[in-house]
Amino acid sequence: PMEHPRYKVTDRIDTGGMAEVFRGLAESTVGGLKRSVAIKRILPGLTKNKKFIAMFLDEARLSLHLQHANIVHVFDIGVADSSYFIVMEFVDGCNLKAVIEWNKKKGRTVALGMLLYSMLEVCKGLAYAHDVVDPETGRPLGIVHRDVSPHNILISAQGEVKLFDFGIVKAEGRVTKTQHGVVKGNVNFMSPEQARGLNTDPRSDLYGLGALAVALL
Repeated sequence: PMEHPRYKVTDRIDTGGMAEVFRGLAESTVGGLKRSVAIKRILPGLTKNKKFIAMFLDEARLSLHLQHANIVHVFDIGVADSSYFIVMEFVDGCNLKAVIEWNKKKGRTVALGMLLYSMLEVCKGLAYAHDVVDPETGRPLGIVHRDVSPHNILISAQGEVKLFDFGIVKAEGRVTKTQHGVVKGNVNFMSPEQARGLNTDPRSDLYGLGALAVALL
């Protein structure tokens, strides 16, 4: 388990090929106030990979610019046990993929209204991300998510819809660049240019969003 003076890990939520996500508690330095957070940490085996660390920190810095109701908010970046981590808001709920699978097990489809509402909320988050500017220069950051899929759409118990994991985003002027020819993302919702390893822009997310809408409906 991760040890840090400000953050206490309570349980593991998910593990992927490059990082693991924990649920934890963040304690304020003033007043001892505590709140639930999600902590995304690089897997121990990747801590010596300098290129990956640079990409991970790039993601974290970029995510700090994103403050919107339909995007999971990132609060902090840190190091613990020689491994970097990102602290973000904890969404009490599940992703859209889990909702679809749960309904399939029950022998039914997801309500049309819920799907349309979810897509509309994702559109709001993407529109914001595509237009957000650097607070210092005022220039557009040119953020593209590149993996708008059911797994990355979280739905809270209160009905909030939040786009998650800008971990493979592409932005103009970011410190690291995705290696040419390396394809990242979900092939089911991937634009032709992304599948070919070419440059992407906000239109690539719109293509993915359309493909996702067709699949869901």
